[in-house]
Parts: sequence; C-alpha cells; structure tokens
Amino acid sequence: MRRAPARRKAPPVVNGPAHEDAPGEQWLNPLPLAPTHERPSWQVFCWGAGDSGQLGMGADVLAVNLAKPRRNQYMETVGAGGAFGGPEAGIESVAAGALHSVFVDEKGTVWTCGTNDNAELGRRTITVTQGHTTIEVDEATSVPFHLPAPVQSLVDEGFRAVKVAAGDCIGVALDSQGQLRAWGTYRTSNGVLGFSPSALKQFTPVSMPALSGVQISSVAAGDNHVLLLTTNGEVYSAGSSEYMQLGRRVLERHLIKGTVPERVVLQSRSRKAVVVGAGADHSFAVDTEGTTWGWGLNGHGQTGTGAVSEARVVPAPLPVQGLSKDELGGATVVQIAGGVQHALFLTSDGRIYGCGNYVDGQLGLADITGILATRYPDGYIPEPVLVPFPNDDDTVVAVACGTHNSLAITQGGAMYAWGRDTTGQVGTDTEGADVRTPTVVVRRTGGSWSAKAASCGSQHSLALLQRKT
Repeated sequence: MRRAPARRKAPPVVNGPAHEDAPGEQWLNPLPLAPTHERPSWQVFCWGAGDSGQLGMGADVLAVNLAKPRRNQYMETVGAGGAFGGPEAGIESVAAGALHSVFVDEKGTVWTCGTNDNAELGRRTITVTQGHTTIEVDEATSVPFHLPAPVQSLVDEGFRAVKVAAGDCIGVALDSQGQLRAWGTYRTSNGVLGFSPSALKQFTPVSMPALSGVQISSVAAGDNHVLLLTTNGEVYSAGSSEYMQLGRRVLERHLIKGTVPERVVLQSRSRKAVVVGAGADHSFAVDTEGTTWGWGLNGHGQTGTGAVSEARVVPAPLPVQGLSKDELGGATVVQIAGGVQHALFLTSDGRIYGCGNYVDGQLGLADITGILATRYPDGYIPEPVLVPFPNDDDTVVAVACGTHNSLAITQGGAMYAWGRDTTGQVGTDTEGADVRTPTVVVRRTGGSWSAKAASCGSQHSLALLQRKT
C-alpha cells in the first residue's frame, strides 16, 4: 500500500482441483474460476478514507472518513439498471489499491474509481472546470473520479475478467482462460520507475509479451510489484526490485528491466508452487510439498524467515519458519496477505499465523501480560505465530491486509478486523485508536448481511456482502 500522508456459499477456492488441458495432460493449478452468480447478488460496502474518490460513493464522502462499512448505493443503483449483467446482477471481485479501487461485475466488466495520477484506473481521465473548481473526469464519458466507471478498452476487446489485483499504481485482471491484462506503473522511493521498458505509464490495459502462451492461475500485488502463478506451478515476478521483492537479481542501473516478468526460482527450478501472496515490499509462495517461501524487505521480520539481517532484505526465497506441512500437523498454507510491515498466513484448517510488526495491533496480538514485548522488544516477530481468534467454531476462509491493519472472513459469513485505524479503515467505529485483537465487523448470526470477500488499501477497505435470506 502507498505510504499515505500523515462467492459462494462454500469457502473461497485458493487452489482447487486440476483441470484437464488436453487428453492425458492436467494442470497443477486451476484456471481462475468463473463466478456462479449467486442470488441475492453480492453488494459493495466501503469504509475508511474517501478523499481521493477511492470509495466510489460520490462527492459526499470526499471530505469524510467512514468508520464503519457503508453500502455503496451508487453502485447498487447502477446495478439495478442492468449494467452489471441484469437487474439482479452484482459485483463479484474487488481490489483496493493505494488511493483507488477496482471492481469486476457479473459480465466480467472491470470498473475503477479514485486517483489516476499514475494511470491506476486503466482508463484516461482529463481535468475539467466545473464552476469555480476543477475535477478529474473520464475522458470518454465524463464520469467523475469519485464514481466507478468501466474500463472500456477491455469491454471493446471482449476481455471478461474474473479476478483483479491492485497495488499502489498497478492493476492486473485475469480472465477464466488464464489470460492477463495489466495497466498503471511501478514506483520506487525515487518516484516513477515505469510500467515497462517502453512505457512510463500504461493508461489502458495490455497483455505482457513475456508471458505469451502462459496461462495464469492467480496473481498477487504488492505496492510496486506483482507475482504471477502459472497453471504449471511456475512463479513469475515483475515490478520494482528496490527491496528484493522480485526474488531475482536485477542490476541497480537497469531497474526498469525488472518490469518484464521473469521466473522466480524457489531454490530449485524443479520446485513448483501452488500459492502466491504479497505484502507491500515482500513476497511469498507455497510449494507442492507444503513449504512456504518468503523474500523481499524484512526490516520488521515480515518475511517470516527468521532473524533480521543487517541488510534488512531477503534477496532470494527462503523457507518461512514454522509453517511446513509437518509443523502444521498436515495442514498447509492456502492464502497469504501482507501489509507494509506484517504478513498473515491462512492454513487449510482455518488457522491464521502472523509475523512482522505487532506494535499497531496488525497481528491481532493484545499482549496484555507484556510477554510479547519482553520476548520481542524491537516490536516485531520474525517468525509466524498463531493469531488467537474469538470464535473457534467458525472457520476462517479468507484474509486481507492493509498498510497496518488486517481483516478475516469466516465460513459462516462473519468479518473480523484489527490493526491501526487512522481513517476508519478497520471498520469497527474506532477511528484514531488501534484495534488490538480480531473484532467483529459483520456478525455471523443476526444482522442482514453475510461477508463474501474483502480487500484492504492504504486508507480504505472494500467488502462484498450478500443479503441474508
């Protein structure tokens, strides 16, 4: 996440069964699953800061922070008009970037809103004068930046997205055939790096020539890098290598070459991966044996690979401590998410492990007795520890991380959140205070809504909720 000034009834499938590609040939990792279009359809809820238009709720929320999830009535109205695939259709995938948001509807159309300083919306915008002020609007439709608008170039080429990922200024969409489109740009601490060796900023989605003929199973986005998992288990990385988050060597004088996807080797070229995940500047993969690998920025132990070295980076993949299949009692890590200085690991039996900075509550560890501070006086934990959860009979099926906050969704449709709540992004109505332990935002029992999916940005969060019937 940019450093800001100051589904189904069943659990989400992370790594499903192999699909047949041709007679006698199978994929290790499935193609991105096409949604099943549940009814009632999933509705967008937003909370946190809206000053950059990232909530997609109009001008009324530009000057306020929403401390609790609020239904996006603009998108609901647009959907009721049939724009999402019929009057009962909804949104089926969301991704919160730094100061923007990305949505996918039931037709596979990608919608975006928020800032477009670095082409992060995947469409061109222009500045126009309205009365005594200026405003950024879509070049073709004049829809203002604070309302979602479709990425028309993807519609025109017939690209039907099923999944999206968003970093600070980078966006990636996948279709059900494993094809990819990307847009935006990558940055370093010195400013804009570029989208590719030939484009500083990519305003409309394009394919990546280096991945021609490769089918992508899943994608994870950090602040300024992406990880791509292929159907045959190879991991590719692209973007900024400033903190070694690409897991491969890129010469400092040729940093732009890191924007071209190349394979990440998990110590052996024969080793295949089944899961990828990313934090702001750190990266992860899980191999077929159940070993979790981490690399990238490690100044606060956020890679989970053990003691922090003087260099404060892990330049190439190393095993994450304590998360092997044996150490997990036969379970494996099925999803990984990360913030700026922490990471969460979700296991196949619903446990959450966390590592990195714990000072702001992002790991969900209250430390009432002071044991953590005594054992880890530097304020971070360099290897994953179990995150206590308040409800053991409702299995966690998905996790997400913002800059210094975290979120979890359970099998029963509950949503919990914790961490630093500077702009209401935690969603517990505690703006300005740290939330130290997982706290209910959407309840499993009672209430009108069930949580299906969520994503966290720098200062805002998004969720897809389904009305209970």
